[in-house]
Amino acid sequence: MAYYSNQNKTSFSTILTNDNPEQTPKNLKDTIKAKINRRNLSAAPFYLNGAIQIQNASNVHLGNSVSIGSNPNLGIQKPVESKPELTPEMTALFENGDEVTNLHRLAVDNHIGSDWRFLGKELAGFSNGQMDQLEEPFKANQYPFREVIYQMLLMWEGHCESRPTIGMLATALWKCKMYSAFISLFEGINKACQK
Repeated sequence: MAYYSNQNKTSFSTILTNDNPEQTPKNLKDTIKAKINRRNLSAAPFYLNGAIQIQNASNVHLGNSVSIGSNPNLGIQKPVESKPELTPEMTALFENGDEVTNLHRLAVDNHIGSDWRFLGKELAGFSNGQMDQLEEPFKANQYPFREVIYQMLLMWEGHCESRPTIGMLATALWKCKMYSAFISLFEGINKACQK
């Protein structure tokens, strides 16, 4: 193996120190590429003992059945909530000027799922960092997920420049396509009105 390396070094140095004035840089480059291509570098296996280091990789495949990464074509698609038909009573919810109460927060927090960050951005323009800071204590203490959403709604109410209303919450839920939470808010308000 050492013989081949030394032979290649000599031939490259011979090429690079060639005093032939007719050897243009393009021809020199082609000659070097031809010399490199003669050796099939991919045929020699590469062994690494003790560690595997992977950097800047989006999809990594190890062995026959282990794959790490995200392929949007292979991922499990989240089922899209069916869009309900808006009745005049539901449409009136968008204009509801009543203040959000604990009843309303509890009506929606159980129906907002993993897309809760979209709602935080829609309601108050929270950054990912703000939502990370909100979520971290709950992950560490293993509180129920809906508690994070409940606290995000409280945080929105605290940061809201105007009085947070049911209409603002309903509009944000609709824009974020959280229809089940919207329906739950609507039904919660109807139950409260019937009492």
